Amino acid sequence: MDKIKDYNVSFSGLPLGKHIFRFEISQEFFDLFDFDQDFQDPKVSVELELEKRTTFLELKFDTKGSVIVDCDLTDEAYKQPIEGAMDMVVKFGHEFDDSDDEVWIIPEGEHEINVAQLIYEMILLSIPLKRVNPDSESEKVQEALDLLEKYAPKESIEDNTSEDKSIDPRWDSLKELFKKK
Repeated sequence: MDKIKDYNVSFSGLPLGKHIFRFEISQEFFDLFDFDQDFQDPKVSVELELEKRTTFLELKFDTKGSVIVDCDLTDEAYKQPIEGAMDMVVKFGHEFDDSDDEVWIIPEGEHEINVAQLIYEMILLSIPLKRVNPDSESEKVQEALDLLEKYAPKESIEDNTSEDKSIDPRWDSLKELFKKK
């Protein structure tokens, strides 16, 4: 877990104003976390703009890169470009509190903040849930769509919207009550 310290950002010696930090994220970074990974070969650049103010810090993350994922339609691996942005405020207080996604509170005596968890979450959220290779051969995509259509449950729209269904006579009695008012 000593590698996680590579993502500590020290702010105590910095003057007030904006400061840029860059991180190159690869598979080695994701190996620090225990999770079921559904992508391979991550290559992501993270730029962190830290603006130090007198009573708080503003963090602005920007990510750009790619991961290898499997296409949902053809099941072939392809390179998925990803990018994302996230803003966060870090305030100083009595004890650490990260319960809010946009505002963290760290103890007043701290001189650095570890951004590994933030980078990890931001990259995972940048990977789309629906993964379709834009470069797939149209024949393979059409074959997959045809198979989906073939095995999709068939339900007639007419069965649900039939106009000739009889109305329950109890509703007629209720309608008469509204008319009397």
